[in-house]
Amino acid sequence: MNRREFIRTSAATGAVLMTGNLPPAFAQEFKPIQLPKPQLDIGRPLMQALKDRKSQRAYSNEKIPLQVLSNLLWAAFGINRPDSGRRTAPTGGNRQDIDIYVATTDGVSIYDAKAHLLNQVLAEDIRSLSGRQTPTVPLDDAPINLIYVWDGKKKSKTSTEEQNLNLAFAHTGFISQNVYLFCASEGLATVVRLWFDRPALEKKMGLRSEQYATLVQSVAYPRKA
Repeated sequence: MNRREFIRTSAATGAVLMTGNLPPAFAQEFKPIQLPKPQLDIGRPLMQALKDRKSQRAYSNEKIPLQVLSNLLWAAFGINRPDSGRRTAPTGGNRQDIDIYVATTDGVSIYDAKAHLLNQVLAEDIRSLSGRQTPTVPLDDAPINLIYVWDGKKKSKTSTEEQNLNLAFAHTGFISQNVYLFCASEGLATVVRLWFDRPALEKKMGLRSEQYATLVQSVAYPRKA
């Protein structure tokens, strides 16, 4: 996708949802889910996680416990330096311009790293919109899809459109690799998905015109043979 297509596609989406802080209507309708504190004393050594890092597409439909989801989201893009609010994945100028939406059977929530909680934004299962095996093979039944969304309001004012686009995907890549390593460490299966109906997904999620869904990443327990 070139930069003109990026801007045109992004501008075609809906315009109501604020990331991080939800509008009063959403706040009244949905109760935030407080995540348990991340367990920072677990996991395998880094070199072993790197050895076992891989994409997997055969999933169990077993639900992922809230504690595991908490650990996963913190590893992905949580705050690891509370004094400064900096996070586990780098972003240029510390703009923190990627939001993580969590799509499950219960709906869609956005991860609030500062409060370490989930704010629900949609009470509908939209996983069928958020990824496919290939352009012609439907999405398999992963219990969680992480939808990475770039917030154009946080873009660099001194960079070109192309540079901001490159940064959006680079930042997404840093976060998704954190997820890959966490999954390798904890025995979870994961894969990133480029094939998804971006306009339909963004419209269903109610994204603003400045927001852009960059990538989807499925997470599950691996299917047993």
